Amino acid sequence: MALVHGCIHGVIRKFVAIGVLLGLMSNAFAADYTIIANKSVSAGSLGKNELQAIFLGEKTKWDDGKPIKIVVLEDGNAHKAFLKNVIGKTPSQFENYWKKQIFTGKAAAPKSFGEMSSLVDYVAGQAGAIGYVAGGQSTGSTKSITIK
Repeated sequence: MALVHGCIHGVIRKFVAIGVLLGLMSNAFAADYTIIANKSVSAGSLGKNELQAIFLGEKTKWDDGKPIKIVVLEDGNAHKAFLKNVIGKTPSQFENYWKKQIFTGKAAAPKSFGEMSSLVDYVAGQAGAIGYVAGGQSTGSTKSITIK
């Protein structure tokens, strides 16, 4: 009986350890990107649902009526983390979603960049622009947006 109890206790400890590791990994994954916007954007924070609506082309204007210009990275860890944690899609699902939007005439694809520095420069120079970069990336020419 003591042997069975010890085995069960050991299994429970392993599950707890796995849960802790997964929690730490998801927090580290979320830190892999920072939402940035042009300094003309009045919002300082946005809810996850609002970010989804923006990056899926469903919300096209800021609260002040100015157009939203979304920009994305073409690839990389920040791109994958942002899509997974905020949009709930893989890179291929996101790409297919936008292909369908374009094909049906519902929206124009977001501008995409291979280099983070190019994305930051674009966001800094375009009123209403919003995008994301790797966490810790220097973006003094833009503002950071927190997720509520």
